[in-house]
Amino acid sequence: MLHAVPNGKSLTRFFRQFLRPSLIARLPVLLLILTGLIAGGIAFGYEVGSFTDMGPGFVPLMLSIALVLLAALILWREWPMIQARAGGEAAGHDFAWRPFCAVSGGILAWVLLAESTGFFIAAIAQVVLAALALPGPRWRSILIMAGILAVAGYFLFVVQLGVPLEAVG
Repeated sequence: MLHAVPNGKSLTRFFRQFLRPSLIARLPVLLLILTGLIAGGIAFGYEVGSFTDMGPGFVPLMLSIALVLLAALILWREWPMIQARAGGEAAGHDFAWRPFCAVSGGILAWVLLAESTGFFIAAIAQVVLAALALPGPRWRSILIMAGILAVAGYFLFVVQLGVPLEAVG
């Protein structure tokens, strides 16, 4: 029987009752592997081509393979630490909701704002929202960094690579 979950700490306790600590400790890396496998499957839906004649699915396929390999390497290298964390006192720490929500919100802001408001506003919103993950963010530094990243990203993606986005919508 499921009960209503009033806050994040109760939610974390709720999931700990149903998931073994060793699985919880491995879950982030396993999700990276799953993401890479799904992206690789989607990339196969496009023409992959070859090294000399790359199709539209070539780069996504190579990136998904790299993601799976790097995640597997992390899992292999960190296995002793994951095992210790799963059985030790580190397993009692709560999930870091603030960074998760801040970074996810930044990505969501980019997706929702890029076409309607333009590259600069979407990039600045993404960096500012993701910066909320930091404890005690310095807003002046964050805004300077957001401006520099927006300009650099615009020149890289829109000017050099030809991504069809306006500077300001």
